[in-house]
Amino acid sequence: MQNDDPTQRDETAAQPSADESATPDSERLEFSDTVRVETTPEDLWGTISDPATLTECVPGAEAIERVSERRYTVEITRGVSHLTVSLSGEAEFVEMNPPESVLTTANAFDSKTGSDFDILAAMEIQATEDGSANLAYTAEVEISGGVATMSNRLLRPIVKRDIGTYFDNVKAAVEE
Repeated sequence: MQNDDPTQRDETAAQPSADESATPDSERLEFSDTVRVETTPEDLWGTISDPATLTECVPGAEAIERVSERRYTVEITRGVSHLTVSLSGEAEFVEMNPPESVLTTANAFDSKTGSDFDILAAMEIQATEDGSANLAYTAEVEISGGVATMSNRLLRPIVKRDIGTYFDNVKAAVEE
């Protein structure tokens, strides 16, 4: 079902893929959607590439620091069902075409559960005729270790909620 309200995310786009399991010891989740943001692509790019703003927008982010133009370190603490994971890792913009697109890889580790989180995310920003921007994204999240022993049915809504919260926070930050 297509959502006719352009200010809302198309929740039908974030459905499971046919192959959600990477290996028996890991869980693989895939997401995609388009978010309309009431700003220019240039202002949106500035928001999604600024470490201070990212720290405010990413759920559970304690610190996101720019190491170089393309590399960031991340410290994130999140509740995943009955567990609290404290992730420490890096993100890198492996392909950048400001303000139109970015391809990001990220990896983080939680020592308490022995869990690895590997992420591949792509974002494309397109100007709309009315001066706003559409941000289309895809994300693949592969989880191994203790957190991966949880059911996909439990993990998917948690990660999907965090993705939605991130984009809601980005919209709030840039539309102020």
